Amino acid sequence: MALYAQSSGTHSTGSGSWSAIPGLAFTLPEGVGVSAIVILNVPNPYAQGNNYPGGNFGIEVNGTVQSVTAVFTYNEAQPSSTGRIPTTLVVGVPLATSKQAVRAVWSGIRGSKVIIDTPATLTAFLT
Repeated sequence: MALYAQSSGTHSTGSGSWSAIPGLAFTLPEGVGVSAIVILNVPNPYAQGNNYPGGNFGIEVNGTVQSVTAVFTYNEAQPSSTGRIPTTLVVGVPLATSKQAVRAVWSGIRGSKVIIDTPATLTAFLT
């Protein structure tokens, strides 16, 4: 079984705290002795800022951000251009005796504005 969600349009965050990426959420079914491999793929994000801009990406399960996260930053304090930094995150989530809400989250680093303007995806494969 596979679950899939895809974003559309342009989205951005300037928040220093985790916030939901629009369109990237689904519910895992209940199950015992089964895990889900959850993959967040953000193929073309970029960040704007003047203090080594970058972004954080995470996967939240029932309101708790998982301990494994993905991060990108630029090598210059004030980049002359905002190159794209493909970012992918893979997290294993054990299924529980009840359904679990899963959503992709993100935040800016050091006051950065993080932008996605191409589709990003959230996928789960049950193993």
